[in-house]
Amino acid sequence: MIKVGVFADVENIVATFQNLNWEVRFDEILRYLKDVLEAEGKTMWKAVAFVPMKKGDRRREGLIGALSFQGWRVITKMAHRQPSGVLKANMDMEMAIELLQTSDHLDEVVLITGDGDFVPLVDLLSKKGKRVWVIGTRKGSVAIELIRVSDKYTNITDILDIKDENGEPLYRVLRFHPRTYRNFQPEGEEQHGYGEETEDYRHGDYAPREYDYGEYEGEGEEEVS
Repeated sequence: MIKVGVFADVENIVATFQNLNWEVRFDEILRYLKDVLEAEGKTMWKAVAFVPMKKGDRRREGLIGALSFQGWRVITKMAHRQPSGVLKANMDMEMAIELLQTSDHLDEVVLITGDGDFVPLVDLLSKKGKRVWVIGTRKGSVAIELIRVSDKYTNITDILDIKDENGEPLYRVLRFHPRTYRNFQPEGEEQHGYGEETEDYRHGDYAPREYDYGEYEGEGEEEVS
């Protein structure tokens, strides 16, 4: 049995898409991975999500709860406010420790992030004989060194290119929702309304109609670096 561990850098993933008003569907990412691994005769041994949070952030608490029910093991860390006023909750160390401590029980690792700080970790895992599949965020926002050091690389946006028999995305890993994050309107493009099915013509991303996760709904959260 080939055992695979999945590790998601939630803050990096969310922060990459939030200025574009795209919400990430972590349940769909997990479903996609389970299907791919099963087709290859592999077993998802564990899936771990690393999520920083700040006190009183109900939206982030809702996300953590949802991830737990979706099948993710969730590791959290409370953000601390620096003298400059910036909230800081870097979880690179927690991710590195978890990966290194569990890698001896794994044959392959799936790392979901676009952060180039993980290049030495991926390189170390490769030297330990582990095959590393990196799933990055979107074109232009992923460290090129991270792509080069991985054994396999996929963008989250590439998953949207997988279609069903009706030509619709099989895995709706992203959805457009202007109330979810800060407003963003590209120059020369009309701002789309809530609930519409649209396309981001710069990236070809699919925007599904439905918005069925009420626990995520709320004001735009304060950015955590």
